[in-house]
Amino acid sequence: MMAVVFQGQGKISVEQAPIPQVREGTVLMKVKAAAICATDLRIFRGEKNAKQNVVLGHEFAGVVAEIGEGVKEIGLGERLGFYPVIADGRCDYCVRGFRNRCVNRKTAGIDLDGGFAEYFLIPEDAIRLGNCTRLPDNVSYEEAALLEPISTVINSVEKLEIGYGDNVLIVGAGPMGLLHVMLSRLRGAANIIVSDPVDERLVKAKELGATETINPRTQKLSEAIDAQVGEAGVNKAVLTVGVPDVVEQLLEIVQPQGKISLFAGGGQTYRSSVDLNRIHYKELTLTATQNATLEHFKKGLRMVAGGSLDVNKLITHRFPLENAIEAFSLRDELKALKVLLIPQTP
Repeated sequence: MMAVVFQGQGKISVEQAPIPQVREGTVLMKVKAAAICATDLRIFRGEKNAKQNVVLGHEFAGVVAEIGEGVKEIGLGERLGFYPVIADGRCDYCVRGFRNRCVNRKTAGIDLDGGFAEYFLIPEDAIRLGNCTRLPDNVSYEEAALLEPISTVINSVEKLEIGYGDNVLIVGAGPMGLLHVMLSRLRGAANIIVSDPVDERLVKAKELGATETINPRTQKLSEAIDAQVGEAGVNKAVLTVGVPDVVEQLLEIVQPQGKISLFAGGGQTYRSSVDLNRIHYKELTLTATQNATLEHFKKGLRMVAGGSLDVNKLITHRFPLENAIEAFSLRDELKALKVLLIPQTP
């Protein structure tokens, strides 16, 4: 089979690999669609490592091609989405429902082989813990490939407690920032302000529900917000890009008793010296989210299936698996939003 393989820091290749052999308790999935994530881009740039020679990809969906002995939960030919965090199910975090914080967690596409391949072997632990979700007929494989990023944004907006009447600032209008726009709108935010240096992305943000947009290359963020929402200001803000200098600006902009969330991760240089007095005297909450739980994943599936969240609007490009390097480059150059890799296996 064809697969996208991590060869070492900043090096990936498209190569032939053996089709995984089904063992007792495992299931072989034929991958139908996989999406490139910002984490994959950081691996591509050399900013983040994965396990040597691992098949990349943690956002994907497919159909069951073969079932190992002893598997009762899944049937041949079933259409599946896959929650990629494989936890131990026993640690304190898992018991409390936070598998994304499991002390022994492994993630498909980083710690073990993932979905940038024609086939993916679903591990026994993932089947036992319910990581596989059956897809309703009205949810496509392409939509299901975006369930993981949707789940992380659900986690984010819930942590920020975005709700009716909130004025929300979203920094970054990439796929994750745009998902924040869509979900903030669904949760009743009054004003959704999006900042991004790429005008085409700001246009997209407006299409998806942003009330105002700001290009920080031509407008000062604080002045633009004052002009747009006045004394009411912004009470919720989320940083969806790894730009540490913005944190200090958010501490200035967000209203007293407001909340700021760091959604994006970064590399070794993702550091900031913040004014702690701003946090103290304004009674600000500075928080973050990383990844998502299985329940967030299932919530995302219900939203897509129910028609309240149309993620097809975020998909701009599709490439065959053999053109993965071209797809990575296009996404890295900010010339695309969500880019899908489509294996050509019949």
